[in-house]
Amino acid sequence: MVTVLFVHGTGVREFSDGAALKRVRAEIAARHPEVRVEACDWGAALGTYLREGGASIPGFVEQGGRGPAAPAGEDEEIARWALLYADPFAELELLALTAPAAGAPFVPGGLAPGDRLLLMLEGLADRQDVVSAWTDAALGLSLAEAAAAVASAGALRRAAARAAEVVALPRLAARALVAYALAREDAPGCPAVAVRDALVDRLTQELGGDVRALPEAVAAATRLGARLFENALGSRLAVARRTAWSGRSVGFFGDIARYLVRGEGVRALVAQSVREQSGPVVLLGHSLGGVVCFDLLASGVLPGRAPDGRPGGVAALVTVGSQVPLLYELDALPSRPYGSGLPDGFPHWLNVYDRRDLLSYTAAEVFRGGVTDLEVDNRQPVSAAHGAYWANDLFYAALTGVLDRVGPP
Repeated sequence: MVTVLFVHGTGVREFSDGAALKRVRAEIAARHPEVRVEACDWGAALGTYLREGGASIPGFVEQGGRGPAAPAGEDEEIARWALLYADPFAELELLALTAPAAGAPFVPGGLAPGDRLLLMLEGLADRQDVVSAWTDAALGLSLAEAAAAVASAGALRRAAARAAEVVALPRLAARALVAYALAREDAPGCPAVAVRDALVDRLTQELGGDVRALPEAVAAATRLGARLFENALGSRLAVARRTAWSGRSVGFFGDIARYLVRGEGVRALVAQSVREQSGPVVLLGHSLGGVVCFDLLASGVLPGRAPDGRPGGVAALVTVGSQVPLLYELDALPSRPYGSGLPDGFPHWLNVYDRRDLLSYTAAEVFRGGVTDLEVDNRQPVSAAHGAYWANDLFYAALTGVLDRVGPP
């Protein structure tokens, strides 16, 4: 009888009673009722845990898993700069969307406040004292380049058209200037916050603005946008609730770290589970479980199925949401140095990935043969995609194809 041995991934501690195993068993039974599905629950026996009760995590013991929140004002400002580092024109876009339209009539021959600011922005690079302050901040980009980019940005021009709220424009334009320089991929790194903020104040004044000027409607909009952005990234929550987050995630990251340093016990447990099966085995490895299965096969600890079709051994490997390709490209796999490829006799290998699963990688290009990549769309956000393969019909169709290929023992 063919057996699918399901080897789970990181952070799992009660796999034998979990929903993923039940779903896989039910789906395979509906397609291949003669195939057994067994579980290798290595996490319950060999998963990592905090041996000192979390003493290494700041505040974990004292707060009982509840991290103190950062001061509200400081937290909001950090969130707003995180938004600017991702999109230097975000605050200007919010100003254009939230500020009321100009109410003053057009005066022939006059210069609208927004147009006046654009002229001042374009002239910043002619002010040597301002250039010196910019250069001292070591942002890695000339003031002339940053000013030209911000002056030509559609977000600034749309915001400048809202003359009724132009009092906020110099400050937001100054922040956009600094953020534009810092957001580049080749930026030398962020300066000290005091240096950054002093430069913003200086630029605001040079653009004719008040360093404190930010209408409440605009401030509320930027706070909301920044809050949503930071919450989406998770950094704000992670800092404010670090101890609780650490308690939940230590198994996930701890399992990976321990396996790469001392994975012999996990590999031995999985190998023993394979040897206990009476017929050919299809290894189904999720996440780190796929790394374990690969290492056992690539190192020769587990034999692949004999070419003449005799029962026994591993007939196929199916990795799901796997980091094997990345670790191989980084030359960090315990079993296979980069450039060595797959060993002779390596069984049929199907590698399943989802672009929204940031822990999944493609194998065919780095191993150059011997593996088939299958892209699926779990139709889940990034935060849920890694564990969503078990509800994907395309995955089960591919797994059925593997089982058809293995055939009866």
